Amino acid sequence: MSEELRKALEAVPAEDFARIVPQRRAHIEAAPDAEPVYEYQTNRVAKALHPEKQYVTIAKIVDRPGAKSYTLLPDPSRGTESLAYFRAGQYVSVDLEIGGSILTRAYTLSCSPGDALRGSYTLTIKRNQDGFASNFIHDNWKEGMKLSISGPDGDLNYEPLRDAKQIVGLAGGSGITPFFSLANAISEGIEDCSLTLLYGCRSESEIVYREELDALAAACEKFRVVYVLSDEEKPGFEHGFLTAELIGKYAPAEDYSIFMCGPQAMYRFCDGEVEKLGLPRRRVRHEAYGEYHNADRDDGFPQDAVGKTFQLTVELPDGQRVIPAKSGESLLVALERAGIRAPSKCRSGECGFCRSRLGRGSVYVPSVIEYRRGADKKDGYVHPCCSFPTSDCQIFVNCDKGEVERKVKDMKKKEKSVSVIMAVILSAVMGALATALVRKSLNPQMLASIPAAGMYVSNILESIAVGVLMVLIAPFGKWGKALAAKNNAFPPSMKFTLLNSLPLAVGNSVVVSFIVSLINTAQAHAKIPPQAAPPLLAMWLPSWAKLLIPSILVSYVLAVLISPFVVQAVGLGGPPAGAGPGGPPQS
Repeated sequence: MSEELRKALEAVPAEDFARIVPQRRAHIEAAPDAEPVYEYQTNRVAKALHPEKQYVTIAKIVDRPGAKSYTLLPDPSRGTESLAYFRAGQYVSVDLEIGGSILTRAYTLSCSPGDALRGSYTLTIKRNQDGFASNFIHDNWKEGMKLSISGPDGDLNYEPLRDAKQIVGLAGGSGITPFFSLANAISEGIEDCSLTLLYGCRSESEIVYREELDALAAACEKFRVVYVLSDEEKPGFEHGFLTAELIGKYAPAEDYSIFMCGPQAMYRFCDGEVEKLGLPRRRVRHEAYGEYHNADRDDGFPQDAVGKTFQLTVELPDGQRVIPAKSGESLLVALERAGIRAPSKCRSGECGFCRSRLGRGSVYVPSVIEYRRGADKKDGYVHPCCSFPTSDCQIFVNCDKGEVERKVKDMKKKEKSVSVIMAVILSAVMGALATALVRKSLNPQMLASIPAAGMYVSNILESIAVGVLMVLIAPFGKWGKALAAKNNAFPPSMKFTLLNSLPLAVGNSVVVSFIVSLINTAQAHAKIPPQAAPPLLAMWLPSWAKLLIPSILVSYVLAVLISPFVVQAVGLGGPPAGAGPGGPPQS
């Protein structure tokens, strides 16, 4: 202790220390009996940014050319105190109930991300002539109506690690919404990039957010908008389509990225035009493709399935339903028409939220929206939002009972295979060891009368037959796992291997040595003249006793050494025992 610290402590009155204990006791006694509840800040942030559901109320509706803008406010009465922050270009999925159908639709947030912090969202939804959901929304949504929406999702947002700082936006029709959000974010300093927007419409009267876009372009030097009219020729407007020539005319000289959002026909056309520009693939970004229509008109669609309605067997957590599924409509649409609440967000195969297992049957997936992982294709998983039936099908929604049962059966089959392989190896070694020990105890005359090769072969085959029969009858594997679990040992730890191998090694050694020594002793006893032969039991018990201990030791050491590699070869477990840290299985 330093001299300064000692003097400082001596200067503190002793009575101050004496008062600390009763003060602490008073605090403890005054505290509630319940344990304090603490939530990690990381969890709070995750819930705030990625809520599973948000409950909102329609506060304002604004009519626009062919569209309506809906301002949404949080609904504290249903548990939503504030709205999740989002990146410009992201969407939310809206829950809808239309007649007997339960469905979702994804709509891009058309407001600034700053509006979320200020307590509101805006969705701008264009009425489509044949739009099932958009027509319902336009006709039925009123101010004061309560809605349920998802948290923000989607990745058509500016990311400086991936995207160029100069962005050329290609918008068509209602595809203006993510770019209007991005333009606002740039204007407010939320995003540090520049946007040149080529906005294609049929006519000037169809331009959505015309006044707001012009005002943003006038006030923010990082934003520029060019209107492109396909059906009209007017001064101040480009005429035609979003071609490579037009993009090149307005694109910056330096490196740039292309963001694209619009109807599917625009994607098909613009993808070919953008390809002519020779941009790296990472520089071309798309909004989610949207719901794919009329898949049965594709060249790759099986012709024998066109125009047919199939039976779709739906496995649900609470039972099974059989519903009709049209070949030209996705499995998700079939589920929604039947009133089955199925998970979905983007409706274009991109997010993977609706991922489900196809139990049986066949489906067609358009290549342009094929986003499944290779493992999912191999294991039979599909995205119902972009999978179209081409036969009667079975699908598991919000459950995977069939897959669990299959995995359990596969696991048991593999465990049995491991036991049989181990029994063959251990029994063969036991047969060879028994033969060597028995021959060592025989006199020269008896050794000469029993050929070594024949004795080794017969004993090894007998041992294998006995060992395999035993593992098929006795549950050595089950006993080994129970012993390991009782001692808190889990694969791939060495402790697990040591305990798990014990029942098989000991059981196999006892039975095989018993049978093999008895057979060998009986054969040797038969060759001794009756008058000179001792009792069979007197010959066999010492022979078995000499064989038993070495058999158990050799069998156990061998089992510990080879079992991890047998398990690996069969595909049952991970690395060999001791190769990595062990731990209990995670649920």
